[in-house]
Amino acid sequence: RGEKARHVRISGVTMTKNFSEQSVSMGAGVQRRTFTRLDTLDEPSGDDPRFTMPAHMDPRLRKPGKKTVALGVGLTFVGSILLGCYLLWYFGFMPIPDDEERGTSLALLVLGCITLAPGLYVTTILAAVWRGIPGFTYEMIPSFED
Repeated sequence: RGEKARHVRISGVTMTKNFSEQSVSMGAGVQRRTFTRLDTLDEPSGDDPRFTMPAHMDPRLRKPGKKTVALGVGLTFVGSILLGCYLLWYFGFMPIPDDEERGTSLALLVLGCITLAPGLYVTTILAAVWRGIPGFTYEMIPSFED
């Protein structure tokens, strides 16, 4: 293959390196090695049983627990109810006494958003995995199981 042996001196130790003739000088004696692609027979096939994970241990295939599903759906339900109550108050269909109006309406809005956001996150991922949409796995859902 026409490889040349070159002597390289690094911190007082002389080493011999084999560089191919295709190497290009990049100035100041720095050598750049070129690499060639291995033959396709040398590449791993990907079906080596030593490196495959059993289905019962794969976190992408493991379904979430009942607590996680219940918490996700429950947060979505509670957040929807709180935001629905806020919208009813805002459009005048649900009266709130004047002395409690500011605190109650703001609490409905804030608590509704805080509970609806994580609930919709979990519920959306559960629905996407159930429908088989690529890119969604059960691994994306945080687990609340102990």
